[in-house]
Amino acid sequence: MSIKQVTIKSFKSIVDQTVELSQLNVFIGTNGAGKSNFLEAIGVLSCALDGQVSYNKLADRGIRLSAPEVFKSSFRNLSRKNTFSLDAEFDNFKYHANISPNKETDFIFSTETICKGNKKLGGRSNRGVSISSLDDMPFEKLPKLQSVMSTLEALGSFTEEELKQLSTIKKYAIYSLSTPILRGVSPDESRKEPLGLYGGGLAIALNEVILDAHLNRKHDLSRFFKLLDWFEQISVTDEISPKLQSSHLHTGKQVVSYIDKYMKTNFNNLYAYDVSEGALYILFILVLLLHQKSPDIFALDNVDNALNPGLVKELMGNISTMLEEHPEKQILMTTHNPTTLDAIDLFNPLHRLFVVTRNDKGHTEVNRIPPPEGFTRKDWIEKHGGMKLSEIWLSGLIGGLPVGF
Repeated sequence: MSIKQVTIKSFKSIVDQTVELSQLNVFIGTNGAGKSNFLEAIGVLSCALDGQVSYNKLADRGIRLSAPEVFKSSFRNLSRKNTFSLDAEFDNFKYHANISPNKETDFIFSTETICKGNKKLGGRSNRGVSISSLDDMPFEKLPKLQSVMSTLEALGSFTEEELKQLSTIKKYAIYSLSTPILRGVSPDESRKEPLGLYGGGLAIALNEVILDAHLNRKHDLSRFFKLLDWFEQISVTDEISPKLQSSHLHTGKQVVSYIDKYMKTNFNNLYAYDVSEGALYILFILVLLLHQKSPDIFALDNVDNALNPGLVKELMGNISTMLEEHPEKQILMTTHNPTTLDAIDLFNPLHRLFVVTRNDKGHTEVNRIPPPEGFTRKDWIEKHGGMKLSEIWLSGLIGGLPVGF
């Protein structure tokens, strides 16, 4: 169950924005424009659908653990609201929540509405909680820190298939990779499985992908060798050689092992600690897409910042191809690398490009760049003289560049 549309109001730098999403969604803009705030708003939505907006749930999704008041918008000449609101449309559901940061209980629900199709299943208002299936029955008051969703699930308001779909939203997470964690020398404090939010668990997850007899897409790991052709083999070992890893390093029991085809055959192995950080970033993303236990809906926050521009384009092309084979997956990506855009097809309904900016009042604006109405690919190419999308962005024609660039 993908997220079709989201409306965010009074959340951090986002005062009022409605965004229609597709399968592959790329957000580009200046530093501080609010790209990560948008990803985090989706994370808070995920928490709400999971029953409660708490710091434990926020941490599980990779959301910054700011003080409660920081979650509410604060701008000059704009009345500050007591709540922020999130509205979302899914395949067959609509959800609305007004959420109030609270010092004593972190976050409480002020209002909620849950609809399936055109039918209202339940909600919350100043008058209390209502459940459509219990109109003629007394209903025990629900604590304000608990979402109505948890009660609806307990009452059997959803089919097994619908519960399975809802679980995809609940598993949403933001991945923001750290090189020391990918190398295995720093711990990943997140509790996310099979891969940590900051790069942890790569060796174990890779080993599971390699060994999974039911996975018929092992060939997709070969994409790694097409992107980085100096590697001959990737594996996982728990027999760590002192010749390859210094005693001054302390890694997990398993490490990722590479064979470099240009090194001497009697010494051509490297562990993750000594290989290119770009190679680790690429491998992590491929494993994240391949592992059966990975979230179906997730965000990648600036994970292309360690990659060569040409490599970014190739990686994005591979991601796009893999998503075509996995229609159940939905990805949101933020980037500062313009070559990321060159793998986006504006004429493909599964691709969406958004430019994120701050307006003259400082409010975040998320604007989709659609193909011009009535244009074909040929028309688009002719209009821009054959320029790539990255070149069009750098020329300033679609916005999202620093002032004075």
